[in-house]
Amino acid sequence: MKISANNLSYIAQKVKNIPHKLKREFYRIPPFQAIKEHVYQKALDNHAQFLPELDRLGESILKILRQEGTCVIPIEELQFPSTDMMMSTTFSLAEKLKTSSAEQNTSNICEVGSSPEDLREFIEMLLWALEPKLLNIIENYIGLPILYQGFAMRKSVADGQYSGVRRWHIDWEDRRIIKIIIYLNDVVPGGGPYNYISRTITQEAIKKLNYYNLGYISDEEMAQAIPRSDWISCLASKGSVVISDTSSVFHRAQPPTLYERYSITFCYTSAMPQVIWNARKISPEQWEFIDRNTNQRQKNCLHKKRLAEFI
Repeated sequence: MKISANNLSYIAQKVKNIPHKLKREFYRIPPFQAIKEHVYQKALDNHAQFLPELDRLGESILKILRQEGTCVIPIEELQFPSTDMMMSTTFSLAEKLKTSSAEQNTSNICEVGSSPEDLREFIEMLLWALEPKLLNIIENYIGLPILYQGFAMRKSVADGQYSGVRRWHIDWEDRRIIKIIIYLNDVVPGGGPYNYISRTITQEAIKKLNYYNLGYISDEEMAQAIPRSDWISCLASKGSVVISDTSSVFHRAQPPTLYERYSITFCYTSAMPQVIWNARKISPEQWEFIDRNTNQRQKNCLHKKRLAEFI
């Protein structure tokens, strides 16, 4: 029997998740859960006095995230100085991804990503990811010093297949996670929009599904717990920004059926996350550029911290 690339990827991810599942189960044991919660709350309390101030837009986004778990906004409303440069580079990279994936045999792959070699060349994404106003919002939401985990460029193939992140799940990299998805084309019905279930209804779904381990949930299973009318689809135009706490809401990339979806995703956690993305090598020349163009607060977001620094 031939195993598809999607199934191989799924199996590999399941194996990779085993240690994290064991760790998660360990901390569900009441005495250890209480200790972990105490340390976490102490860290939040200690850092509260250092949280940066927000402007009116930042306060609005923070409020929506705390209530809903997800916020959608046109990128131009953020008014970041680096947006034009970042988006120009991103659209160029998306075109390269479109061309290269067409030339390769990707007929059995649902999600096609840019190579690490391609992504390593583009410092513009890093500068946008470290925009001070953006970091202010994320730090206020997470409540702790934050770590920028990196970004990924992706093409979602219009094949209607349900696999991997196209099924319902909750992320587990940290207690609070912010993922920022920028649509690089108009996302309409049939175009694979980001789907989520609001924070409060997600809590209801967790109880009904007994979802306390890492894993994916099918549409059929989710429909038994939560009516489809409560599944929210983020249909939006090119350049729209989806900001979501993927650790607090059930979410998925809805399988495209009519149109491919191109997007770029940025990820942020606390500076002491449970899981760190695979680090991409940065050349000495790029580090020199980063050093010249970022302040110390931005540089701190590129480095993991120790527990002692939180408490």
